[in-house]
Amino acid sequence: MRPAGISFMCVFGLLAAAANGQQSKPNLSGKWQANAEKSQLHSGNASALSLSIEQKGASIHVVKTTKAANGKESVVEFTCTTDGKDCDAKGVKVYLWYEGDSLVEMDVNGALVIRTSMTLGADANSISAIVTYISPKAEGDKFVLEKI
Repeated sequence: MRPAGISFMCVFGLLAAAANGQQSKPNLSGKWQANAEKSQLHSGNASALSLSIEQKGASIHVVKTTKAANGKESVVEFTCTTDGKDCDAKGVKVYLWYEGDSLVEMDVNGALVIRTSMTLGADANSISAIVTYISPKAEGDKFVLEKI
């Protein structure tokens, strides 16, 4: 193979690798409400969930409203970057990062550790949120949130 052909193949390979490594990150901006009929709630920790998300570049502002099974409502608000660094939400450490096309949120409050993986639906009008209760261990939940 001639040197020009080898150079072209090397450049083409580098461009293909760079394009593959730069997956577009989903923009979850909007107001979202859990659809109880489509959601699978097993833990008993929450009976309803709504999110307001404003995403600007690597910064995400979230207002999360959760209604517990006993009817008690809690609101958590935070702004974090998506590089996995911690930010504070009224004493709860929150971490955000991407795993492929999912935004992962880890909440740590003392011994309470919850991981949520959010994936934007193909129509961009829904989010699938898989909640894993790491500590204390409990059966996970799956919320299907729809854009309102």
